Amino acid sequence: MKKVSWRVVAPILTLSLFLSAQNLIDGIAAIVGEHVILKSDVAQIVQMTAMEQRLDPRFDADKLEQIQARVLESLINQKLILEIAEVESIEVEDREVDQAVEQYIAQSVGQAGSEERLESIVGKRISELRREWWPDMKEQLIAERYQGQLFGDVVVTRGEVFAFYNQYRDSLKAVPTVYNTSHIFFKARPGGKSRNRALSLLDSLRNEIVGGADFASLAELYSEDPGSARRGGELGFVNRGTLVPAFEQVAYTLSSGEVSEVVETEFGYHIIEAVEILGDKINARHILVTPKVSPADEDSIYAFALSIRDSIETNEQFSAMAERHSDDASTGESGGRLGWVDSDRFPVEAVAKVLPAIEVGSCSPPITTDDGFHLLYVHEVREGGLPTLDTHWAEIEGLAVARKKAKRFKDWLKNASSTIYVENFLNNR
Repeated sequence: MKKVSWRVVAPILTLSLFLSAQNLIDGIAAIVGEHVILKSDVAQIVQMTAMEQRLDPRFDADKLEQIQARVLESLINQKLILEIAEVESIEVEDREVDQAVEQYIAQSVGQAGSEERLESIVGKRISELRREWWPDMKEQLIAERYQGQLFGDVVVTRGEVFAFYNQYRDSLKAVPTVYNTSHIFFKARPGGKSRNRALSLLDSLRNEIVGGADFASLAELYSEDPGSARRGGELGFVNRGTLVPAFEQVAYTLSSGEVSEVVETEFGYHIIEAVEILGDKINARHILVTPKVSPADEDSIYAFALSIRDSIETNEQFSAMAERHSDDASTGESGGRLGWVDSDRFPVEAVAKVLPAIEVGSCSPPITTDDGFHLLYVHEVREGGLPTLDTHWAEIEGLAVARKKAKRFKDWLKNASSTIYVENFLNNR
């Protein structure tokens, strides 16, 4: 598992202290009709937003308080929409929710820099986040679908765009330079030698346990699952369907006290001991060893990425290679399209830094990031600056539409709030 530098950990710990001081860990933040918003829900979104905006709680406490207020207001509005949407019988399919959750996880991992860093920030494994975010994402999609109905007919005429610009031209902020970008991501993976070293270690540990060594003691010494290692590898009772499938498939076949052969999952290699099985519940302990990505592995992946880059001359070739080789599941099928990217706000700093230097219509050399390598292709550049109708019509039109939607939403909220019970406990402190 990759080490997290103190420069990353310190703000994370400070953010946790800030949230604790704000009493956001437990309890109810707001009630909206039949829906409850927990303080912990607010805290998690504040964490993710702070990570995205690269805020340091030691210096940005005021900004975090403002974010907290905006997050809670947004959640209250979403619950209001959800209340009405449920009356209107708005529904989404499970597959839509699954896809949205995976896209959000991929986005969050990209913002954090790696899966390990994201897990460290939120204090939970990716598999736990996937389960916890699923119902929230379903609510969000239902709310978005209702908003689509609410705002679907909002358009602006050419005259309204001119009127908006003339009224607000002096207060419009400068537009950033943005890059229409695609990428191919090559994840840094351990090679055969690295995997063999991990397998060899687990085989030797299993032999020791079968020979009479204490499983819990060896788990404390060797397991790379920080959540369970200090408990001797014990996971505690969980329901069937909670653990990752490859792990669970083996765990439920064991008798109490029996130790498995080596099991491979997305997290690495495990040996598992069944402590107790009660119907569909199991208490197991495990030792996890994650193969390390060696410098030789990184060199091999870099060389492969370079060979792909040397075979790309056109946009069509780049898209085909992205579909075939990219490890970014959220963009691979679309030819690696990231859309319009603002380099000042793009979460992967190494990528953001090189965007201005990439020639339009050409593929970059491999860009090294914390968890792999990226090839970038810039299709088009839209220069920034103070927006005018000649240079940024689309942006100004979008702002005019947003203002018109905001007015309709304000009227809608006023009506919805008068018919649905809303109590904001954080603002009543």
